[in-house]
Formats: sequence, C-alpha cells, structure tokens
Amino acid sequence: MNLKQRINAAREFINIRIYDSRDFVMSSLATGSLFVATFTLMVLVFYHGYELDPWRNQLVGYIVRGSIAYYLLKFFLELFYNFHPREFLKERKWEGILMLFIIVDILVINIFKFEILNELGQFLKIPGLQESFMLFLQLYFLVIVGLEFGKVGEVLPKSKLSPPTLLILSFVLLIIMGTGLLMLPEMTIKGHSGLDFLTALFTSISASCVTGLSLIDISQILSGKGQIVVMILMQLGGLNIISFAALFAILRGGFGMRQANFMSENLGEDLKRSRSLVGAIFRLTIFIELIGAGLLAILWRGKYGDLGENLFYSLFHSVSAFNNAGFSLFSNSLASEGVSHDFGVHAIIAILIVLGGIGFGTISDLLKQPWRKQSMARSWRSLRVGTKLGLVVAGVLITFGAAMVFMLEGHEGPIGPQLSHSIFQSITARTAGFNTVNFGAMATPTLLFFIFLMFIGGGSGSTAGGIKTSTFALVFMSAAATIKGKKNVNIYKTQIPWELMNKAFAIFLFSAVSILVGIFLLTLFEPEKALLDLAFEEVSAFCTVGLSTGITPTVSLGGKIVLMISMLIGRVGTLTLAFALSDRKVESNSFKYPKGSMHVG
Repeated sequence: MNLKQRINAAREFINIRIYDSRDFVMSSLATGSLFVATFTLMVLVFYHGYELDPWRNQLVGYIVRGSIAYYLLKFFLELFYNFHPREFLKERKWEGILMLFIIVDILVINIFKFEILNELGQFLKIPGLQESFMLFLQLYFLVIVGLEFGKVGEVLPKSKLSPPTLLILSFVLLIIMGTGLLMLPEMTIKGHSGLDFLTALFTSISASCVTGLSLIDISQILSGKGQIVVMILMQLGGLNIISFAALFAILRGGFGMRQANFMSENLGEDLKRSRSLVGAIFRLTIFIELIGAGLLAILWRGKYGDLGENLFYSLFHSVSAFNNAGFSLFSNSLASEGVSHDFGVHAIIAILIVLGGIGFGTISDLLKQPWRKQSMARSWRSLRVGTKLGLVVAGVLITFGAAMVFMLEGHEGPIGPQLSHSIFQSITARTAGFNTVNFGAMATPTLLFFIFLMFIGGGSGSTAGGIKTSTFALVFMSAAATIKGKKNVNIYKTQIPWELMNKAFAIFLFSAVSILVGIFLLTLFEPEKALLDLAFEEVSAFCTVGLSTGITPTVSLGGKIVLMISMLIGRVGTLTLAFALSDRKVESNSFKYPKGSMHVG
C-alpha cells in the first residue's frame, strides 16, 4: 500500500469514527458562533461607545482574543469533520488564508515581540495606531464575522422574501444600527453626551441613503469615532448590505445559482454577469476610493493636522464622493475657506462623483473593451446599449448643466474660477451634494434648474439617486417617437422593448408623484418657509442629493419626518417599494382584450 492509499484509508477510518458526532458538533459550532459574534460585537460597541477605565479595557482585550481563538478552533474542527477536506479548503480558501495569517501573526508577536501595526503607527505618526494592537485584534474579529456573515448571503435567496423586500429591510436594519451607534456618548466631542434620537436617526438615514442632508455640523459635533460611523454607513449604504452579504458568500465559496439569480434581480444585470459584477463592484470601489484618497492626501499634505488626520480627511471625502453621499468634514462643505478655490481638489472630487454615479455595470463594460487593440469606433460599437446611452446622457447633462449655471450665475470674478465652479456644480447637483458655492444665495432660476438636474440623477446600478439617466432618456425618446408618429423606440440599431418603456414611465410617474406629495406635506408643516426652498429640499432628499438652501436644521418635527421618509424611499426606489408592497402574480398572456380608444391630451 502506497502513501496515498494509506492516507485515504486513514481518512476513511476517521470519517467513520466521527460520523455519529458530526451533526452535533456542527450544530454546536454554529450556535456557539452566533453567541460569540453577538456577545463580542456588543462588547466592542460598549468599548467604543463609552469611556472605560484601564481594567475594563483589558477585559475587552481578553474577550476579543477569546473570540478569535474560538473561530480558529471552529475552522479547524469544521476542516476535521469535513468528509472532503481538500475541497473544503478550496471552497473557503480566503477564510483559510486569514486563519493562517492570524496564526503566523500570533507566533511573530509572541516569539519576536513585534507588533506590525504599532510600528506602522509610529512610522506614520498616526496616534490611533501607535497603541492599537487592540484595534488590530478587532479588525481580525470583524473580518472573521464578515466571513460568517457570508452565511446570510447563502441563506437569503432561500427565504420567501422577494429581493425588493429584502433590499428595503437591509436599509432599515442599517439605519437602526447607525442610529444606535450615533447615540453613544463617545460618538460626539467632549461636552456632548451623544446625539438625541431624532438627530441620530436623521443622520443615520442621510448617511445610509447617501444623501448628505444633516441637522448638525458633523465636523464640529461628531468625534472621530462618530465620523468613522458616518463613513461606514455611507459605504454600506452606497453598495447596500445585500451586496456585502453576496461578497462574503463568494469568499466562503457559497455563491451558487440561487445566489446568482438573487443578485441579478438586485443589480439589474443578467444572470451570467451577476457573480462577476459583485466581485468587480468591490474591487473597483476599493481601488477608486484609495486612489482618490491618495490624491487628496497629496494636495492636502501639511494643511490639516498630522499625517493621520490628513489621511482620514482624504479617505472620508473620497468615500463620500464616490458613494455620492455629499457629507464633508468642512463646515460649509467645499465652499469653506481653504478649499473653495482649491480647484485640484474640486477636480478629484468631481471625477470620483462621476465614476460613482455612472454605474458599476457601465464601468465594468468600459474596462472590458480592448481600447488599445482596436479603433475607438469599434470599441464604442462593442459597448452595451445601456452603457452608450448612459455615457451620452451623462455627458450632455454635464455640459448643458455647466453652460446653464455659467450663464445664470457666472457674472462675477475671473472666468476660469467661474467655469470651474459651473462644471463642478453641474456634476454634483445631479447626485452628490457637495457644493463649492453658497446655494442659499443663488437666484431662483438657478435653483429651479438644479431641481431639474437633481430629479434626473445619475446612472442605473450606481450609488447615485434620482430617476436615473436611462429612465429620463427613455421617457424623452418615447415622447419624441410619439410626436414623430413612430410606433417603436429605436436606439443604436436596437428596439427598446415596451416592458422596459413601461418600467421607465412607472418610475418617472411614481417619483414625480412622491415628490409632489412630499412638497405638499412640507408646506403644511412649514407654512412660513418659501415654496421654492421647500421644493428644493424635498427634491434633494428624495433624489438623495443632499444640496440644501440651509433650511434643513430649522424645519419642524413633521418636516424632518417627511425628509427622512423621502430619503429612504428615494434610495430604495419607488418601483422597488411598490414591488415590495404588492402581491406580484404572474398573469397569463395567452389571450388579449379588444383594443379600446379614448381621447388623450
């Protein structure tokens, strides 16, 4: 008997011996994992939310170490009890790599007394890292819990809830968690004992729905921890929790046909592209945000405290810009002194906004084209219809918007800065919420034009809000085809199916009605405020833009509730909400009713 046969025989012997206890051990590990994750997360919330004495800090460290030890033991027991260990390691290679790295790191620390993060913190002069081996352990734990969270991504498609319902529930869950965290004492600067419930809820909704409207100045009220919570909410809200669950399911090797079908409905992509697009979304997001943060850090070097603070400022604004959130650590956004005329910063922020607002499917499609190996025209023809339409509409709106802003507002000062401000506001007004000028001082025609841009929003499948450029384009082309007497809408030598046209009309109608209802309610709660200001605020909230004329902090309780509901509905989408609330039944198309005629218009 050769070595391979002996190993197989030994493995078979082990499998027989452990067979009877396997189910009990696996169920016990799953139950223990839920308990350990929940308990340790609660401990970490307590650790970061309250100021603790040294003894309690040390106790938290022991608990985190214990939780990591449990997950190490759990992984090896799952490997031992698996009948096919080699396939198990292949399917969960990322988890295996993490466990191996943890073991090596623990050995290095105990043998060589060398803490990588501590040395890195001292080298970069980042105070938060210099004594943060505890933070290092927490990072390990959160990554492990994230991989455990991948089980949710495997279970979600098996639930009876529809994708629209799950999407709404994911945002509600994120908002609840964000609200609870922002109410903790350590989330605000000294002198504040945490945010009150309404302010925390409004801030959490605004960050989770990547809007940017705020009742407070987060740069002056929130502590560094609170600002980190807002940044995490923006990231989770921009990409949505379900995408994160799908990513961790992929890392665990649990992304199958059901998961692919589930994600294709959420992403609006075909079944074949859903798995690859989930991975591409996160790779693109991390790459673009880090590049943007690096460029901002170079431009801001030496301006905002030490290197650590500079890096945090840069990363926060990069995440906020790419996710089209509009939150800023400057009191007056980019209109603040020191950045209002920093046109290099404006350019980087604008590029991040555009990349986040054109859609992940569009970016992925552009990157797949061999631009260097073939002509520009051939590469353009190879793009999908949705990609070409989205790029053209976005380009036209940016150019037309900049020209209109320049004509309406660009009449003071040098022409160069005025052009820069006009282009930036044309880009940010459709979705992002950053501003380099004071919107409260703008003329009525300009504000009305910005309402138009905000209503359209960004591209489909992006972090942007609004009805989306594709919806606007289809509605516009349908109207043009009707005027010309055409029966079909054709573009780029393809015919747009009427199912898609009906969806575009439904989104347009539901969004317009929702905004009008919101404006009506605001006029009831805020009778003393100007109609234009209320309309601007409602459109900004519903289209998750975040631009404001300055009245948000002064609205009444009823007005705040209207704005919060508008932000949530605008983020999940009116059609998604309608599908979630309705009982969708497949109707037979085997027969047709006789055509009816009526007068229209």
